[in-house]
Amino acid sequence: MVLVLAGCASAPGLGAAERGDYPSLEKDLTPDYASGKLTNDEAARVARAVASYEIAKAAGDEGRTRVHELAACAQELDGPLSDRMKTRDAIGAEAAMARLDSGELSTGDARDYVGDKDDAWRAIGARGLVEDDDVAAREKAFVDPSPLVRRSAFRAAAQAADTHDVAALVEAARLDPDDLARTNAVRAMARIGGKNVVDSLRDVWTHADEPLKDDIALAWSAPQSYDVGGREELRILIAQEKGAGVIAAAGSVAREHAQDGEMRLSALALLSRVIERGTERERLEALAISPLVPELMDSVHHASIDTGDSSVRIAALGRLLEKDHERAAAITMLEAFAGQHDENASRARLILAEAGDTRIQAWIEADLHAASPRDRIGAATALAAAGRSARGALLLADADPEVRTRVSCTLLAAARMHR
Repeated sequence: MVLVLAGCASAPGLGAAERGDYPSLEKDLTPDYASGKLTNDEAARVARAVASYEIAKAAGDEGRTRVHELAACAQELDGPLSDRMKTRDAIGAEAAMARLDSGELSTGDARDYVGDKDDAWRAIGARGLVEDDDVAAREKAFVDPSPLVRRSAFRAAAQAADTHDVAALVEAARLDPDDLARTNAVRAMARIGGKNVVDSLRDVWTHADEPLKDDIALAWSAPQSYDVGGREELRILIAQEKGAGVIAAAGSVAREHAQDGEMRLSALALLSRVIERGTERERLEALAISPLVPELMDSVHHASIDTGDSSVRIAALGRLLEKDHERAAAITMLEAFAGQHDENASRARLILAEAGDTRIQAWIEADLHAASPRDRIGAATALAAAGRSARGALLLADADPEVRTRVSCTLLAAARMHR
């Protein structure tokens, strides 16, 4: 422990970060940053201090947003989140939910808040209703006036996977006025599975919007449901060749049920047509979810040279990077996009960074100074993906609090990935 604390104390700018003195932080970081001496570990220590300060000073709606942005690195920030949770306000509840989702707060402890008068804290309690004898309490939470509570209750139902919840989940999937609550209800049904769920989801489908139909298609494809009616529902859906849920259905069958020869061929044929001739959104979805199998390679190649749609080309080239014999040519074409100054460049740079292409680092670092906060965050993300997270460290002192929090979480997550 002494060695860890000594190492933390040696990180440049750590004191300024702990005080939230961002002008001094930038000044303290610059010498080591400019000389290339700042290490990824040092940057992560400073990132933790920045994130901890942002959690401690969080206030109002903006503060709640800042804490929510740090949920992805909640394990590294459990101490500050635990401290903030002691204040019983909306931000404290956001901290508690982050700890719950990271596994640092147990569902047993979460249950202490199930009867709280505050919606946000009652949602924490509802998320803890995962035991066998919680059926009645979950059903009560399913119809709570607050959508926050209902969303959490449906997530608890997914974890509990109790068949006794199905009837209430069906009603919620059909009638709940909150989009995310309906989505969570369907996902809970997917985890439960079975013939009753398959048949019930057919009824829900009739009035579902497009995103919910995607979730229903995935539910039919789940192992618990595929062989008890889900396969037939997906067969009919794929045969229609168009409409909501079709691409999700085909992708799921191609990935998860490759042993089902007849269904696999139908799914791959549909994905091939969509990749080549669908709308931009459809083609991007199909490229993202399709397995990169021999039957689809011609279609992916076709998309990678389609000069009419740069976003589709970049997505297709990104998939080709997964094949060793395609990698060199795909990198060359992606570098051409990465060197441009349009909306496609950032996406190409991130893909190349994730692929380990270090030649584009200078282009990425140029975006650290972009006017758009989104572009600055994207640059730090790309550098972290390339294993060079310290090169984004100056953004920890950015004037925009969203940039500071998102970049601090990115650097902390990168340190976790590279341990």
